[in-house]
Amino acid sequence: MGTNKQSMELKRTLTPLHLWAIGVGIVISGNYFGWNFGLAESGYVGMLIAVVFMAIMYGSMSLGISELSTMLPYAGGPYSFARRAMGPYVGFLTGIGVVLEYFIAAPTVAIGIGGYISFLFPTVNTVVAAAVMYLIFMIIHIVGIKEYARIEMVLVFIALGLLVLMYFVGLPQINVENLFGAEGTALIPGGIKGIWAALPYAMWLFLAIEMLPMLSEETRDVNKDMPKGILSGMITLLILSLVTTTVAIGLAGIDVMSTATDPLPAAIAATFGNTYWLAQILASVGLVGLIASFSGVILAYSRQVFALSRAGYLPNFLSRLHKTRRTPYVAIIAPGIIGLLLVIFFDPNDLILIATFGALISYIAMNLSVLILRKKEPNLPRAFKTPLYPITPIVSLVLAVIAIFASFFANLSFFFLNLIIFAIASIYYFVWAKNNINTDAPEERFVTEKESENNEKH
Repeated sequence: MGTNKQSMELKRTLTPLHLWAIGVGIVISGNYFGWNFGLAESGYVGMLIAVVFMAIMYGSMSLGISELSTMLPYAGGPYSFARRAMGPYVGFLTGIGVVLEYFIAAPTVAIGIGGYISFLFPTVNTVVAAAVMYLIFMIIHIVGIKEYARIEMVLVFIALGLLVLMYFVGLPQINVENLFGAEGTALIPGGIKGIWAALPYAMWLFLAIEMLPMLSEETRDVNKDMPKGILSGMITLLILSLVTTTVAIGLAGIDVMSTATDPLPAAIAATFGNTYWLAQILASVGLVGLIASFSGVILAYSRQVFALSRAGYLPNFLSRLHKTRRTPYVAIIAPGIIGLLLVIFFDPNDLILIATFGALISYIAMNLSVLILRKKEPNLPRAFKTPLYPITPIVSLVLAVIAIFASFFANLSFFFLNLIIFAIASIYYFVWAKNNINTDAPEERFVTEKESENNEKH
C-alpha cells in the first residue's frame, strides 16, 4: 500500500521564488490582453472601481487559501479544501469550477497570442499559432515542473521588464481627458451596471493566482513557502493592475482600448504611431507575457484534472504519471486538444465569461471552506492563520457572489450555459463519480482517516 501511495504523488522541487514566478506568470497576460473588453460601459473610473473591488476579493482570498494550503497540502487545492469542509459533492463541483476556469483560460490566452502575432505578421493564422504554443508547452510540462519553473522565471522577468518600460515611456504622455472624458461626459458611461459589467474583466488582472495551492505537493516546505509565494505574487499583481490600466487608457482612450485585441501595443501606437519602437517591442516580446500565462494555465488545469482523476471523480486514465518524470502527461495532453478546438469555434470575450464563472464558483467554495473548517476543525495544524478572521473570508465571499451576478449582466446566454454545465456535472457525479471515489488518494485518505478517528471516539 505504501508503494501505491508513493506512486500517486508528485515530486517536491519548488521554492518561494518559483511559486512567485509561477503565480505572477500565470496571471500576467491579464495585463496584456482581456481586461479592456469591459471599458465601453465602465469607462476608466468604473474600471478602476471594478479593479479595486476585485483586488480586495483576491487579496482577502489569498490570505484564506494561504491558511488552507498549509492545512491541506495536496495537488487537489480548491477541490481538497471544499471536500474537507463540505463533503465530496461540493468538492467535486469546486474541482469542476477550477477545471472550467483553467481549461477555458488556456484557449482564451492562446487567442490573445494569435492577436499579438497578427499585429506583427498579419498572414499568420491564429489557430496555427495556438497549436504550436500548445505543443511546445505540453512537452515542457511533461519534461518536469522544475524545468518549467526555470523557464517561467525567465518569461516573467521579461514580461515585467516590458511593462515597466511601458510605464516609463507612457506615464509622461498620459492624456487626462482619455481617462476622465471631456467636460460634461459621464465618468462611468453605464453607471453601476457599467461597473458590474466590468467586474469579470477586472478579474482577468488577478485570475489564476489562486492556483498556487495546487502546487503544494511539489513545494519543498509548503508551510513556509506557499504563503510567501501567494502573498508576494498578489502584491505584485495589485501594483501592475492599477498602473497598466491607467497608462494604457491614458494613452489611447476608451474607444481604442475597449475593442483592442492587443491593448498595450495599441495604446503605445495611439500616441506614438504603429512604427514606434516600443509598440513593435510590446507586440513581439510582449508575447512573452501571454506565453508565461498560457504555460501556467496548462500547469493549473493538468493538476486539477490529475487530482480529480486520482481521487476517482474523473476517469482513471487522466491521472497516469510519466514513469520517469513523474508528471501527469495525460492530464496535460487531453484537455489541451479540446482547448485547441475551442480556439476555432469561440470568441475570447465569451470564453472569458465561462472561465470567470468557473473561477467564482471555486472562490465561493474556498472562502466557505476557511469559515467552516475554523468552526468544524479548529485544532487542525495551521502554519499560517488568516489575518482579521472572520472578516477577511467574508469580504472575499461577498465580493465573489457579487461578481457572479455581474456575469449574469454581462451575457445572459453564457450565464445559463454555465448553469447547464454545472447541472450536467451534478448528474455525472450522482450517476458515476460518487460510486468510484478512490479512498487511497491523498485528499480522500486524509478525510477518511479523520472520519475513522471520530467514529472510534464515539
